[in-house]
Amino acid sequence: MFSKLFGLFGGKPVRIPGTAKIGEGESRRVTIGDPLADGLEIIVGRVEGKLCALDRRCPHEGGRLVDGPLAEGRYMVCPLHNYRFDPKNGRAVGVVCSDAKTYRIREQDGDADVWL
Repeated sequence: MFSKLFGLFGGKPVRIPGTAKIGEGESRRVTIGDPLADGLEIIVGRVEGKLCALDRRCPHEGGRLVDGPLAEGRYMVCPLHNYRFDPKNGRAVGVVCSDAKTYRIREQDGDADVWL
């Protein structure tokens, strides 16, 4: 499914500009490529001072994680069933659900690199 995307980036990180503007307990959606043509949407959020990145697709019934303020300042949420996910490791909190996909991310000079 993502073979085209991986081929384009060849294992190199993708630069996300302006991540320094993401405050503690906040998140924003980032679109990489065309989501309708094997592209990807991720949610980048800041928890305990560090950036975290999760795939926007909820592992439960095709919902989508939302950006903006994190629930309780620390959880990404899928509004379809109000499932919460810990952005640090992708684990579902308080429900039986598969983990959300996480991505390695490194912040540097106000921007971030994410490895898909």
